[in-house]
Amino acid sequence: MANNAGRQAAGGGNGNNANNMNEHVEFTVKAEEDLYLTGSENTIRRVTADTNYSCLMLKTQRFSSLFRHYAKYHGLRKDDLEYHFVNPLENEDTPESVQLQRGDIIMVRKKRKAEPPEPAADDTEFFKDMRELLDDEEHMDTLFLVHPIPPVGTTASPGGKRKIGSSSSTTSSSAKGKQNDLDGNTIKIKREVGDSMDEDGNNGAAGDTDNRDNLVEIRAHKCILTARADYFKALFRKLAGENSSGQRVGTFRESTECVIRVEPYFTPKIVRLMLEFMYTNRIECLKASNKLEAGLECPHRVTTDELLSLLHLADMWMLRDLKRLVEHELIRSHMNVNTVSRMYCATDDLHAKRLSKSCLEFIMQNYREVTGSVAFQEEMKHHPDLCIPVLKAAADLIPEPAHKKARTSTGNDMGKGTPGSEGGGLASSPVPDSDH
Repeated sequence: MANNAGRQAAGGGNGNNANNMNEHVEFTVKAEEDLYLTGSENTIRRVTADTNYSCLMLKTQRFSSLFRHYAKYHGLRKDDLEYHFVNPLENEDTPESVQLQRGDIIMVRKKRKAEPPEPAADDTEFFKDMRELLDDEEHMDTLFLVHPIPPVGTTASPGGKRKIGSSSSTTSSSAKGKQNDLDGNTIKIKREVGDSMDEDGNNGAAGDTDNRDNLVEIRAHKCILTARADYFKALFRKLAGENSSGQRVGTFRESTECVIRVEPYFTPKIVRLMLEFMYTNRIECLKASNKLEAGLECPHRVTTDELLSLLHLADMWMLRDLKRLVEHELIRSHMNVNTVSRMYCATDDLHAKRLSKSCLEFIMQNYREVTGSVAFQEEMKHHPDLCIPVLKAAADLIPEPAHKKARTSTGNDMGKGTPGSEGGGLASSPVPDSDH
């Protein structure tokens, strides 16, 4: 194989020359696009599009030699290129096997990435089935008892887990306590759901019954709940045993009754949103934010207060993935001057570090508007300790004072500049050729 410049005329008789030409084929390799040599630091164009390169090959010669020769001649990597005639050319192909004739053109271009294989299964059907399972109550074996509205004396305040007329430390400390080892803190988990276990770890008295009047019943599958959350796995555990300290651990009555009494400050909508995530790993109505940004109506939109209440529930029941999803939605679609103070104060009790960091960044970007709002000032009264991170972040925005450098030169040095300086002005210092 040779290009135009490398071909040499045969020095024998005309008959030998004719025989040699019958065994060869002359063709052109044409660049379909600009060909580049790329690297981490630079990119160089080696071949311009539509550039022709004439070649001469034996009819039985493999194209692997052409691929190697073309890349080497033009300063390219062989593995970065691909060639095609009527079909893509492979290393084992020959001009004879692909019916290449004199004057034909082979195209060369940058190698395309292989198309990803089609998925073996469509996730859409799976999520559709799980959604239908959530809506079908025929085989559900677990019951949530939920208050239709928060009763008088409690509030699902987005500024944390505060209760009217009581300190927020009780609920906050119980939420922190349950995040330890589940086996060693089973009773703590139970006391949040309903104090129905005696000192020996047994179920409560038979007379301890629930008043289900005016309560909303929401059903679910125990197997789904236990598979998705360690909280429910511990709640429904039927085998008693001992914890790491050797103390006897009993079982909860939920393990036999399969009835979960939800705290009164969580509404049925919040519980249903939680269950939708447990079944389908997503919450469809959170997509309402995209519709609102596009100016479309969305009757099922989730409000900021509802998301903060859902974040509260996810933190208390240790649903980490749900908590991450809610934090992302609050940051992406609900954070503004009017709501950032509520979100920021909620992070104090809900262990939402990602949300807390984003709130601080938003406050610093809109410092005057946020700190001047009445909502921010009122929220800070309930969480004065959260003023410290705000003040620290604000202090970081203040530029350091410029200190005047002290003069180190003496009077004898005046007028002595570096080589190339005139009139005592500054000049660049010469760089030595090598260190001595």
